[in-house]
Amino acid sequence: MKQLHLIQLQILRKLLFATSLRYTEMKPDNEMLNNQFDFHLDQIIKEGWVTKTKEGYFLTSSGKEYANRMNTGTATIEKQAKIGAIVCAICERNGKRQYLVYTRLKQPFYGCQGFMSGKIAYGETVIDGAKRELKEETNLDGEPQVFSIRHFRVFDKQTGELLEDKFLYYCLVRNPEGEIVDSAEGKYEWIDEDKIDSHVTNHFESLEVFKRDVEEINSFRGEIRFSEVDHISDKF
Repeated sequence: MKQLHLIQLQILRKLLFATSLRYTEMKPDNEMLNNQFDFHLDQIIKEGWVTKTKEGYFLTSSGKEYANRMNTGTATIEKQAKIGAIVCAICERNGKRQYLVYTRLKQPFYGCQGFMSGKIAYGETVIDGAKRELKEETNLDGEPQVFSIRHFRVFDKQTGELLEDKFLYYCLVRNPEGEIVDSAEGKYEWIDEDKIDSHVTNHFESLEVFKRDVEEINSFRGEIRFSEVDHISDKF
């Protein structure tokens, strides 16, 4: 999220609490020089967040969306949690259940294994995002169904620093169609259920967590679960 100069944020904050304002009403400080104020006002007009009519200055739709993320007490833009999808693909082959296991080949969590994940794009539904990520990353097509929602806070094991704050929608895809094509971001393999222990040697959290995910998939009967997890990691 782009962080603006304090004066620009103060202008936006004033406009949040009005339908429109005159030039002098937007000044954070009446003693401020006009050329200084004009510079910062011009910047947020160029961004498309403020516009002017004969009634005065007001926030555009995009300006309202941006300014509404502001902590109005401190005039700073709040950092917010990320939203993503975990795509859990399963299939039945030769009488055995298989799971699509992902080995991550990019930072953070380089080399970690588990179910594939991806970001939900702005304005995109969770289902559409999960379907798109599955296709883009593996070349597989399927119909995702949300079975769990988890709020993860990831902390550094050594320092205790909060590294990530994210809401992840776990989406089950049964019997996707197509042939796997690996992407630059990871390697994808169909793994038999009875070979999970030997294959998943470096899970994002632990093998026990992955096996609990598998149990949750197998017991899913249409009820979506929600949980919050504090994950202490030395793999980030």
